[in-house]
Amino acid sequence: MPAEVFDEERRAWIAARAGIWMFQKRRAELLGKRIRARSRAKVGARPDPHDDQVTPPLIFRTSSTTTGALETGVAAVLAAAAPIGWPLGRMLYAVIIGLIPERLQAYPIAALIWAAILSGAPLPVLYDPSPSLASTLLIPWLLAQVPATFASAAAYGVLEGWLAIDGSSDWWPLTPAQRDVDDTLILGPAPVSMPTLLDPAPSADGRSPDALRVPRRRPAPVNWIRLAIPAAIAAIGSCWYVAAVAAALAAFPGQALAAT
Repeated sequence: MPAEVFDEERRAWIAARAGIWMFQKRRAELLGKRIRARSRAKVGARPDPHDDQVTPPLIFRTSSTTTGALETGVAAVLAAAAPIGWPLGRMLYAVIIGLIPERLQAYPIAALIWAAILSGAPLPVLYDPSPSLASTLLIPWLLAQVPATFASAAAYGVLEGWLAIDGSSDWWPLTPAQRDVDDTLILGPAPVSMPTLLDPAPSADGRSPDALRVPRRRPAPVNWIRLAIPAAIAAIGSCWYVAAVAAALAAFPGQALAAT
C-alpha cells in the first residue's frame, strides 16, 4: 500500500494553511489532480479539464507582485545557502515516503530535525577561519550542506502536509507489527493438518496478508513541543554559525592587508 493513500488528508491540510504562498497552493492542486486521476481510473468517469488546472511553477510565474517577489527571494536565498543540501534533502524525502506505510507509520519530521542538529553540532569545532577565502567562506559553506540535507527533508515533510497524518510528530513512527487473529479464541481449538507443498509460504515479516491496518487518530494530534524545541535549537545554531562566518568575512580584508 503506497503512501498515496494519505493524499486527501495532506491536500486538505496544505490547502487550509497555504496562506499567501502560491507554491503551497500549487502543491494542493497537484495532489487534488492526482486524487481525481485515480478516481477516474477506478470509475471510468470522463475527466473535466477545468478541475485539473494547476498553478505554474515558480520559474514561470511573474515576480512583479509582492507575493511573487517574496517567493522568488526566499527561493533564491535557499538556493544560494544550500544548493547541495536542498536537492539531497528532496531525494531523502522521496526515499522516506517510499517506506510509508509498510515500514514507517508516518513521516519522521522530529527525527530529521534532530539529525540536522546532530550533524551540525561539530561545525563550530571544525570551523577554523584563517587568512584565506576558502577556509573562511567556502569550507564552512560546504560543511553546512550536511545538516541542510536533513533540514530540507524535514521541511519537505511539513510543506507536503505530513503533519495531517497521525505519528508525524513522533520520534520515529515505526509501523507496529500486526498480530494475526487467533481463531481458537472464538471457535475453539481444531485439528490442524500437516502443511503441504501447496500451502502458501509464510510472509517474511510474520504478518498475514489480511492483517488489520494500524488504527489512526483523526484529526491527527501534533506534538508541537517535540517539534518546536529541536527547531529552535537548529535556528539558534544556524544563526550563530552564520554570524561567525560573517564576522570572519568582515575581518578578512584587515587580515589580508596585515599579511601583506
